[in-house]
Amino acid sequence: MRIPAILTAMILLCPLLAPAASGAQAPASSSMPACKGVYNILRVSEITPGASMQNFMAAVAAQQEWYKSHGFSDVIFAAPVIVRDPATHAESYSNSEMITYHYIAPGKPAPMHDASWDAFVKMYNETSTIKETYGQCIPMKGAPASIK
Repeated sequence: MRIPAILTAMILLCPLLAPAASGAQAPASSSMPACKGVYNILRVSEITPGASMQNFMAAVAAQQEWYKSHGFSDVIFAAPVIVRDPATHAESYSNSEMITYHYIAPGKPAPMHDASWDAFVKMYNETSTIKETYGQCIPMKGAPASIK
């Protein structure tokens, strides 16, 4: 299954996406460019057949709570994808796809996972498959106010 491999890759990439201790974020490695804003991890997830959107959203909430309880001001949320019916052109929210955003607060070292981390990852594994992951540098004016 792709989920464990993708999650392992993301865990390994987190230190690369973690901000430097100064206000301006320097690259963590030669492959990561400097970021004059905040790093964001955007993931497109497909809800697993038989899983509920409510359980996926519980995983998102558990991830946000983990970061908060470990002293990080990262902002994590999910947004539904709007789909268009090709026949009627009516638009509605997808029942099977969500996009999550993880804005990484500057000035903190990469987090180390623990049993609570494993618990929210398990929730994601039980409810979804990551279809795409993108790392981004968001200009500070586009960053959530709570992490500026």
